[in-house]
Amino acid sequence: MGEQEFDKLLDAMPRIAESINAFTSKEVQRKAFDALVGALNISPAGFEEFEVNPLAANGSEIGLASATEESFPESPQSNGGDAIASDVNTPEKKRRRAKPKRNWTAVKDIGFRPEGKIPFKDFIEEKQPSTIDLKGLAAVYYFEQILELEEIGVGHVMAAYKEAGWRNPSNPENSLQVTSSRHHWLDTSNMKAIKTTQRGRDWVEHDMPAKKN
Repeated sequence: MGEQEFDKLLDAMPRIAESINAFTSKEVQRKAFDALVGALNISPAGFEEFEVNPLAANGSEIGLASATEESFPESPQSNGGDAIASDVNTPEKKRRRAKPKRNWTAVKDIGFRPEGKIPFKDFIEEKQPSTIDLKGLAAVYYFEQILELEEIGVGHVMAAYKEAGWRNPSNPENSLQVTSSRHHWLDTSNMKAIKTTQRGRDWVEHDMPAKKN
């Protein structure tokens, strides 16, 4: 294997390992490895002793076992095959970590029965939001248009859920972002200052509650 082929394989190895890790059959993993290496236009010669192991039950096995030193010649960018295998078997360095879910808490001391304005419970009784998207929209609309708050965060929406007696979404932040993406009722570009869009306001004012057929 030439130095150029070696560098190409080294760059592609993390993605190859992740792809092979999707299979649990050792035979399928072997075939997948050969196919992926072949797609790089790299000669399969020298890979006979590169062992492919099935995924461990706890998910800790990356899917590729360490290669022998003969499998990869040394190059200026490496210290031999063992160093490459060590790099492949370090998923925390090569895989993108999942974004941790935040534990949102409801904002306290919100006046849901403002003087001279419709109480929140009466508002939702009138609008009858029946889905998670409509509940999020109704909550943000109430804070923005009726309570006239300038900054509406996820904690405000959680407080509205609590006031209404609704079951909390498993991921309230993501729920609001999905509503924004799916219906374009909300502007969630700043999760500390969530806003309704004109489309969202029109929906609350003209299409809630949903008309029965």
